[in-house]
Amino acid sequence: MEFKLKTLKTEIDINKIANVHFFEFKKNFFSVKDKHPFCELVFVSSGKLNIESQDFTGSLFKNQMIIHRADTVHSLNCSPKNAPIVIIIGFVCDSKNLNYFSYNPVTLNEVEIQKLAEVVKEGRNVFLPPFNRPTYDMKKKKKQPFGAEQLLKISLEYFLLSLIQKYGNTLQNDAANNSYSLHSINEIISYVDENYLEKITIDELAFLFKTNRTTLCHEFKKATNKTVIQYINDKKIMLAIQKIKNSDCTFTEIADQLNFKSIHYFTLFFKKQLGMPPKEYKRSLSKNTP
Repeated sequence: MEFKLKTLKTEIDINKIANVHFFEFKKNFFSVKDKHPFCELVFVSSGKLNIESQDFTGSLFKNQMIIHRADTVHSLNCSPKNAPIVIIIGFVCDSKNLNYFSYNPVTLNEVEIQKLAEVVKEGRNVFLPPFNRPTYDMKKKKKQPFGAEQLLKISLEYFLLSLIQKYGNTLQNDAANNSYSLHSINEIISYVDENYLEKITIDELAFLFKTNRTTLCHEFKKATNKTVIQYINDKKIMLAIQKIKNSDCTFTEIADQLNFKSIHYFTLFFKKQLGMPPKEYKRSLSKNTP
């Protein structure tokens, strides 16, 4: 009698890795908008990192992580007061199960952070330094410990599988229990993304999308980790930062473009969000060249 062998199902397969970076960014560091044909894991070990992408705009804090989908336009910038330490790993993976983490930053616990640390350690067995400089071609070591590349692949797959098991089941249960949340909340987020420079109220959103304030606020925060107001304010401050960095507009012109009633209200808003007025922020940019 012959043994019957069973084929094991592969949920995640990673055979190509672009980089394994460990950055200690300077205050006010920022990147230009970029996209590439692979996923990018971004984990904040300490400090605060501002993210802008097609799927998520907002801030990551200590122990929080996001995974940009392949070919997603994204950029980052650092707080003028709380420079972050950031791990960035680029890898090719076609699994749709990772898409959740492109829209929803998650906070890692100690066990998950240790798993991610193992990925970084294996990355250092495979790649040559420096690990803190952006590069399009991270070179492999000629002499590696036995099985180093396979261990890098396995450790990254193990880390991602454990996250999908943890958050994927929750997402599936939410979908089964509340058909409203997955479809309609994406419509609401898209509407806010297109109209956040206009005056938007929660009552207006509830009316437009045929729901009530309580449900809307609950589902919106569950999907974005933010209240509607926090989400809109993050979008506005990110746009203001971009215009200060990349245009010759005056502060009055920027305030007008963002639909503030006056430069006074814009200055108050900017200071509340970043802890300094726009003039001081612009001066700090010249002192901290990325």
